Amino acid sequence: MYPYEFVQYDTTDYGYYFATPFSLLTTPTPGHYPRAVILDKDGYITWYSTNNTVRYFNFQYQPDTNLFSCYFWNNPFGYVFMDSTFNIVDTVSMYNGLPINLHEFQILPNGNIIYFAYKDSVMDLSAYTFGGVQGSATTHVAGDVILEFDQAHNLVFQWSSFNHISTTETYDQYGYYANSFDYIHSNSISIDVDGNILASYRNLNAVYKINHSNGNVIWRLGGKLSSFTFPNDTGFCGQHDVRCYPGGIISVFDNATTLNQCRAVMYSLDTVAWTATKIWEYKPDPAFPSTAMGNHQITADSNHLIDFGESRRPYSSMDFVDNMGNKITQIFFEDSILSYRIYVQKVPYTFPRPKITCTLGTNAINLFAPAGYQSYKWSTGATSDHITVSDTGVYQVWVNYGIGMLGSKPFFINNISTACTTMGIQEPQTEPYKGDYIIYDVLGRIISKPEIGHVYIYRYNNGFSEIKCYSGGN
Repeated sequence: MYPYEFVQYDTTDYGYYFATPFSLLTTPTPGHYPRAVILDKDGYITWYSTNNTVRYFNFQYQPDTNLFSCYFWNNPFGYVFMDSTFNIVDTVSMYNGLPINLHEFQILPNGNIIYFAYKDSVMDLSAYTFGGVQGSATTHVAGDVILEFDQAHNLVFQWSSFNHISTTETYDQYGYYANSFDYIHSNSISIDVDGNILASYRNLNAVYKINHSNGNVIWRLGGKLSSFTFPNDTGFCGQHDVRCYPGGIISVFDNATTLNQCRAVMYSLDTVAWTATKIWEYKPDPAFPSTAMGNHQITADSNHLIDFGESRRPYSSMDFVDNMGNKITQIFFEDSILSYRIYVQKVPYTFPRPKITCTLGTNAINLFAPAGYQSYKWSTGATSDHITVSDTGVYQVWVNYGIGMLGSKPFFINNISTACTTMGIQEPQTEPYKGDYIIYDVLGRIISKPEIGHVYIYRYNNGFSEIKCYSGGN
């Protein structure tokens, strides 16, 4: 699994974090294979996928079906559905020769599914120039089709970008290539409260509202033909993950591909005055642009999770903040590691996480995972059902579960002689002993130079442990 840093400012249980970290390297090194991953509220890996031949995108829980969905880049190519035991129960891949687009897949409240599919066309664009490049008479243009199916897999809606969006609406900054011209680059679908469709098109810097009955374009937000003005904002560009809410509110992850400040933003749309008024935004500090990917999730309790897509150290990969912009958690992946989207979600399942038990040996501890599994993977790298350790630290074990591995809760060893007495779990004390201690991060690594404002695990020499934010002193 990819190394990562999970920074916790608020220990409230807001749910699990769903991510699909992958490497930008063409051939990932061992330990850097694409994964679908679930982290618990404290940042520990609860479950991860194990098929190293698949690149995963857009992993999430689907509450309307009580299933998990994820895009498989190959084998099979498309979206898969998994039950509570992470076994695949259904797949959606291609319709009428149209490959499914990895960017979006929605299960609607009525059980219908809606998604983008890729569609190519050869077009004569010789009358146009794109960024100073003359268009070819045989340009291979990549467009999209919106497809919707009912629960019986009958097609109920189909919409093609070629019938409604001109290639002249694209922006030169995204490039023109005669052999493959991605003139719109679709990336999100949202159903508005009136039942119509909001579709986000990155290379148009625009959002289209589409009539769900007849396919007509109702309005455009942003882009060259915007129906709206932005009275207190400059608008967005290269955007992802546009979502709509009651009262004409929409949320956007603004990649700001031509600027230096990606952000999460919300607008109030007035279709009488035709204005899009900014009502909320969150900008990372320091500022940086995000050239691709990302999402902006608003939770039921009005918190905001922002995945910054293509961000690099020292910038965070994800910030989870409250409505005032105060940080709840952050995730930092290594350089070249990205997650297309990240979600925080509560699920109605209680995962049967394996429980670590222990026995005291001679100056060592024997840690045991439950018997009966085919595969074991310890945080030390061992693959047996038990290990012997002689060092204090944090230990986890993962066992086979569906198409992946299910992880134990962390087992803390603060003192070899008392570890099996406390079973690795320490209850908070009113006035803990403040003697000698070692500071660990959430992965059990010793931290020699803690950073102010980050949350760490403190292990005291009397066996007591606590999680707290480092403030520069004790």
